[in-house]
Amino acid sequence: MNQFEEGLEYFDLAIQQNPENSDYYANKAITLMNMNRFEEALNHYDIAISKNPENSLYYHHKGKQYFNKFEAVTLHKINRFEEALQFYNFAIFKNFDNSDYYNNKGIVFISPFYLANTLIKMQRFEEALEYQDIAISKNPNNADYQNNKANTLSQLNKYEEAINYYNSAIQKKPKNSYYYYCKGK
Repeated sequence: MNQFEEGLEYFDLAIQQNPENSDYYANKAITLMNMNRFEEALNHYDIAISKNPENSLYYHHKGKQYFNKFEAVTLHKINRFEEALQFYNFAIFKNFDNSDYYNNKGIVFISPFYLANTLIKMQRFEEALEYQDIAISKNPNNADYQNNKANTLSQLNKYEEAINYYNSAIQKKPKNSYYYYCKGK
């Protein structure tokens, strides 16, 4: 039995003991995502949300993609982009101060920020920029946000403006080689 299968067994035991604990369902969904069992993961996120609809993280996770494998990831991975956007919007509505939620709604390429990435995948670059701007205004010292906006601007052939954001990201984290790579593309 592999680690994930064993983990599922323990989540099932925890759920049997306390079926009202929404975190048990959300964590089981993460494990299912790691096993590429996306539809099952979505079902468990839905249960977690029904048990605790005020937890903005569940909505955010339902819409994310790539590195952090939560529910939004699941929707993104199976190309259900409009639904992923809805869950990012729910997350923002529940916790509008979280800059990651805005950034995730607008970013580019494979990155740990999701919602903006979803908009990029949908070729909605200008809207992605709007959410990146909100993320930057809420957390101007986050170099990833600067780099992500630069990538989006590059997609729109706004190279001079992109260079400024690449430079800002590099200034904030000069040892991050990925920023130099992106600037060089």
